[in-house]
Amino acid sequence: MKRIVAILFCAVVLAGCSRELQSSDYELWGVDVSKHQKRVDWEVVAEENRPDFVFLKATEGTLITDPSYARHAKALDEAGILWGAYHFFGHRTSGKAQARNFIRTAKLKKGNLFPVLDIERHRFMKDPRRSVREAKAFCREIRRYYGVNPIIYCSTKFYEHYLQEDFPADEYTLWIADYTKNPFHLDWVFWQHTDSHSLAGIRGGVDRNVFAGDLAELKKLTL
Repeated sequence: MKRIVAILFCAVVLAGCSRELQSSDYELWGVDVSKHQKRVDWEVVAEENRPDFVFLKATEGTLITDPSYARHAKALDEAGILWGAYHFFGHRTSGKAQARNFIRTAKLKKGNLFPVLDIERHRFMKDPRRSVREAKAFCREIRRYYGVNPIIYCSTKFYEHYLQEDFPADEYTLWIADYTKNPFHLDWVFWQHTDSHSLAGIRGGVDRNVFAGDLAELKKLTL
């Protein structure tokens, strides 16, 4: 699965098309939401333009939980939409403690997508080496509990500058945010290509993501 992007790109070139693959070239897509999406009607979303997957924000740091998480999770189960949960990394606290906050809040079950660690540049990121160390501790605790490595979400530049050595694509599933171009050179599996997608049932803009594979490959990333 990790080589799907490269294979697709080569296929396009061999077909006589030298353009870079666009988000519209990928069949499977999804959105990610948090409390910032004030109004979401998942029934309308499912009826009008049903996504193949959804990621929900569950937690942040060691104590913060997203107040919309449980409501979204229940609605997605009722709509039969595949979903998973993500944790927003805090740079000042223990990675292990953050993982425990996620585990007790997310309550992921069989059939949910793998957990996600969302790690981004932040004003509290004073020591990048410490941040990477605690992110690894988060991953170890997630792996101990769920038996899988979490999906790693970050931007192209953040991955290249801070994570590439410690979170290689052959060990971790990458979800890369890049709104300017396809970062296929990073061997991503999920690509967040915009934060301003318009979707019936969701008020305001929402992040849109594509998946580099088919439905069978996507289901391999479920618990």
